[in-house]
Order: sequence, then structure tokens, then C-alpha cells
Amino acid sequence: MRRPVHLNLTLLQNNLPPAAIASKPAQPKTLHFKGGSHGVLLLHGLSSSPLELQFIARGLQRAGYTVRVPVIHGYTYGLLGEHPQSVAQWLDTALQNLDVLLAECETVSLGGLCLGSVMALKVAALRSNQLSSVLALSTALHYDGWANPWYTALLPLARYVPFAPRIKIKEGEPFGLKDERMRAWIARQMEEAGKSDAGASVLHVSELLKARELIALTRKVLPDITCPVLLIHAKEDECATPRSSYEVASRVQSSVIRCVLLNDSYHMISIDREKERVLSEILQFVSDTRKIDQIDNTPKTPGVRPALDGRRGIAR
Repeated sequence: MRRPVHLNLTLLQNNLPPAAIASKPAQPKTLHFKGGSHGVLLLHGLSSSPLELQFIARGLQRAGYTVRVPVIHGYTYGLLGEHPQSVAQWLDTALQNLDVLLAECETVSLGGLCLGSVMALKVAALRSNQLSSVLALSTALHYDGWANPWYTALLPLARYVPFAPRIKIKEGEPFGLKDERMRAWIARQMEEAGKSDAGASVLHVSELLKARELIALTRKVLPDITCPVLLIHAKEDECATPRSSYEVASRVQSSVIRCVLLNDSYHMISIDREKERVLSEILQFVSDTRKIDQIDNTPKTPGVRPALDGRRGIAR
């Protein structure tokens, strides 16, 4: 199983070599961009960092939203080995960050990328009546993409082999990127430094087993999600096919569901060729679902929401 790629978006956007940065933070930090009265909480992928969602977060802030992309001990790259955490602790941290935004903002949307999307869906099942919408990007309920190694199917057996959790799986091309320039840049970083600026080049099997635990928990509670759901997935996702998003769309109890399929991206849709469209779809969906909250300004009750025109559909 491959993990999400990690990279320094600031360097990419400014076309600067890594040497141009004299120093880097010792540890990843939570991104919190202040904006208006609607907040958006975004959860990054496993063993990654908030930087992989920085483009989306900045775009949301420019549109007037308050955005938070937290670090999670035992989950965020740089906070793994020193702070081992259970899946329950990951979820507790996500819930705590949701409470931060709920205290600061009048309404809140919750989203994530890859396993961060899975975590967002689990949290949404617990707090659906407090959310305006869920933004699920490259949801990974099934690791069935074309680039996964042959032994991915054997991963469940690892918990029964004493030494297996200590095994490391190395990142490999295409690093979740269809954009060849970005992919080459990441490959060069991996070769020169053994890692990219925002994450590790390997993932322990023990972390993948926790990912499977989170996936199992989330799949059980999908019907508890009643708030509007946006699903964005690349048709050619090499890590998890759109099957995962289709499952979410078919099992949640939301009255508003939109599924967007991308034609020119791989797994890392927040930074790949169609990142602008991803941002545009998120902005439109958040705006539309906020109108629901303005129409129904009574306290939110699970399952009671007016519908948008074309509330269920797939956009290609």
C-alpha cells in the first residue's frame, strides 16, 4: 500500500530549490487561517502534514472562511514515533479541533484527504447535526488502486505476525501525482534526502493496521451521516479507486450528495493538475449548503434539511 506524498507547497509555488530555505520548523504545525463566520476543518492524510492541504485552505480563506488544518499526534508525520496514539486518540484530537471551530464560528464544514477523509466521515457520523457539510477528497475506504503493491491484500495478516508491524513500506512513483513536473521534483527530493520536506518516505505497517481499523469503524457508521456530502475523486486514482466514494454516496443518509469525478489527476487531488477545480467545487458546495443553514436557521436536527436542486448526482 502506498501512502500520500508529502511536499513543501511553498517551494513548489515559488519554484525555489530546497536549499533556498535556510531553516525549517522542527515539527509540523497546525494551520489556522482566520476569516469569516463559517469555519472549515480539514484533516490531512496519514503520515502527512497540513501542508498537503495548504492550497485548498488558502483558497477557502481568500473566499472569506476561517480554516483550520490540525496536526494529530501519532498520525501527522514528525509526530509519529515520539507520540504513539490509538485510533480513538486520533478521533479525540479531531473532535477537539472541531470544537475549536464550533466555538469560533457560527457554522462549520468538515473535510479531509485520503485517510483524513475517512476520519472526517467518522467524526461527521458522531456530529452530523452540528455540521453544514462534509468535504470528502480521495476517500480511501478500499486500497484498490492500480499502483498498490501485490501484497496489499495480505496486510490484514500482519497483525498476527510478531515482527510485521515493524516492517517499513517505501513510497514510490507516481507519488499520487499525474503532474509530471511535480512528480519529478518529489522523486528528486526522495533520492537526495530520503524524504520530502513535509513527510517521510516510508510508512510502518503498524500505522497501516491502524488505518484499516479506522476504515472499519467508519464504514459501520456511514448511515449516521445526514448532513450534505461532497465527494471528489480522480477516475485514475492509483491508491483508491472511486469505489470508495461510491460506497459513501450510497450509504450516507444525506439529502444532499454531490460526487465529482476528475479526469486528469491521481490520488493527491489537492495539489495535482486539477487542484483549481477541486477548490472551485468545494467553494461552490460550501456556499450552496450554507444557504440551507440560512433557510433553516432553527437548531440542526439530524435528517431534517431542505434539499438543493440536483441534490444527488455525479459530475464528470
